[in-house]
Amino acid sequence: MKNRLRDEKTINSISNVLINNKYGLAVSYLITILIVIYVYFTGGTHTVYANFLFIIIAYVSCSYKRSTSLIHAIISGLLVGPFMPLSVNQGLMQPLNNWLIRLVLYFTISFVISYFSEVAYREYKEILRKNKELFAAQHLTIYSLAKIAETRDSDTGEHIDSIVFSTKLLLTKLSKKKDFNQYLNEDDIDIIAQSSALHDIGKVAIKDSILLKPSKLTIKEFDIMKTHTTIGANTLKITYDKYPCNKYIKMGIDISLSHHEKWDGTGYPKGLKGDEIPFAARVVAIVDVYDSLRSKRAYKEAYSHETSLKILKEGYNSHFDGRILDVFIYNVNEFKDMYN
Repeated sequence: MKNRLRDEKTINSISNVLINNKYGLAVSYLITILIVIYVYFTGGTHTVYANFLFIIIAYVSCSYKRSTSLIHAIISGLLVGPFMPLSVNQGLMQPLNNWLIRLVLYFTISFVISYFSEVAYREYKEILRKNKELFAAQHLTIYSLAKIAETRDSDTGEHIDSIVFSTKLLLTKLSKKKDFNQYLNEDDIDIIAQSSALHDIGKVAIKDSILLKPSKLTIKEFDIMKTHTTIGANTLKITYDKYPCNKYIKMGIDISLSHHEKWDGTGYPKGLKGDEIPFAARVVAIVDVYDSLRSKRAYKEAYSHETSLKILKEGYNSHFDGRILDVFIYNVNEFKDMYN
């Protein structure tokens, strides 16, 4: 959404420059008049100073609609035209062909520049439109992939929606902290939040007898359950190999593979430790555990907010990155309200 809003703001800004920037146009006319005065007091059009008008004509032609730029070009040509002497000191007026050719030249240059400027602007808007469609298609693809899990477990489907919103909220809070704001812009937040929906995509390959088991898993069953991280990542890698420019899939690989890693290195599947764990996976790990604790599952009842928060705190700098958990805890009421 923020990407779309940013694109719309960009179009509006350009539109304001092309059409509605009256102050800029007034300044352009003022500079034009000053150049004309300077031409007169430096001896007339036999000097080179009238050529400075080309700069203003080019600016107006690039920045305003064609009719406005053409009017400015004509006025500029007339100001250094029939009433501007060729030589003030000698009292010589310009021959008709001198100022008339200059006027035609100003008009032609303005027409050509404004024409191509408008063409470029239309093409730019078309590119933005296509980018919006591509952006929407990427989100739809990710959401569709993630929702496959809902066909296996309706609780997991609801969990996916909750994770996306909670991840975005936590990232927004983190972006205001000096430890994280240098690499958390609007695009980063959107990419990580949307890709978080893919964190459990590998569970579609886990048998129902394990995924929906109403009691504690055996060691062997838990080992099978843990493979959902690598299955999900490997599945996404196949897609990424075909579409290597897709940042959402790339981020989804990191999150799917590493969201069960622990800060102290006791997690799975690779036993990564500390900053070895991708940042996005560290963020998703916290909201994933909180949401899982609060939710009813086949193997457990839902925990209260207070109990869930206590368990999270017990994982400070062992299960979770303490810096990220601090931000979560500080804003915990917002996450509680979001879950409710």
